[in-house]
Amino acid sequence: MHPVLFQLGPLALRWYGVMMGLALFLSVPITAHFGERFGIPRTLIIDRLAVPFLASLLVGARIGYVVSHPAEFAGDPLAAVRPPYAGLASHGSIAAGLLFLWWWCRRHAVSLWRLADAMTPALLLAIILVRWGNFMNGELFGDPTALPWGIAVPGLPGGPRHPLPLYEMAGTAIILAWTLGRARHRPRDGALFWSAMMMSSVLRFALDLLRSQDRTAVSLTLGQMAALVLLGWGAWFLWIDPRAGAHRRP
Repeated sequence: MHPVLFQLGPLALRWYGVMMGLALFLSVPITAHFGERFGIPRTLIIDRLAVPFLASLLVGARIGYVVSHPAEFAGDPLAAVRPPYAGLASHGSIAAGLLFLWWWCRRHAVSLWRLADAMTPALLLAIILVRWGNFMNGELFGDPTALPWGIAVPGLPGGPRHPLPLYEMAGTAIILAWTLGRARHRPRDGALFWSAMMMSSVLRFALDLLRSQDRTAVSLTLGQMAALVLLGWGAWFLWIDPRAGAHRRP
C-alpha cells in the first residue's frame, strides 16, 4: 500500500490521480456506447455533454467530501479548494451530476432518465477504480478487526482494520455485473440507474457500520444519511410514482 505509483525525480504519479483519470477517460466511450444502444446519438454525448458533465462530477464530488469531512478542513478551510484536492465523495458527484443532467437534458430535449441509464455502467466502474486509489492512499479504512484480511494502515492506531475500499470494490463489481445483464432487457427509463443507485446505497450504508469514528450525533455517518436519501428517492421512482420514467425504450 503506497499512494505513489512511480516517481521520477520531483515528478510523482499517484495511484489516486491515475485511477481518477482512467475513470474519466473510460466514462465517455462507455456512456456513448450505451447511449447509442438506448437511442441517444453518440455525437451528442461526445461533443456536447462529456466535458461539462465530467467537470460537474468532479466539483460535486469535492464539495460532497468537504461537507462530509468537516474536521479535516477546520484548521485550514482553504485546503478545500487548494490542490491537490485529495478526497472525493461519490454522493456529492451523484447530486451534482443529476442537477447538471436535468439542465442539460431540458436544453437538448433528451430524456434525463434514459441518459442516466446510459451513464450507470461508467459510474459504477468509476467507483471501483477510485476506491483502489483510496486503498493505496490508506484512506476510508474501517474499525479495527481481528479478521485475517485486516490491514494495518500506517498512521492509524489500533492494529489491522477493515479494508472498506476493497469491500466496496467487490460489492460494486457485483452491482456492475447485474447492471450489464439488466441493460440487455431495456427496462423503463431510469429503472437501471435507480436500481443500481439503491444497491450502491445499501452497500454504502452497510460498510459505514464499520466506520464508527465517522458517526454523527444521531449514530449515523453522513454517508449513511445520503444513502438513505437515495434509497427513498429510488423507492419513490421505482415503486411509488407510476409516472416516473413510465415509458419504455423503443
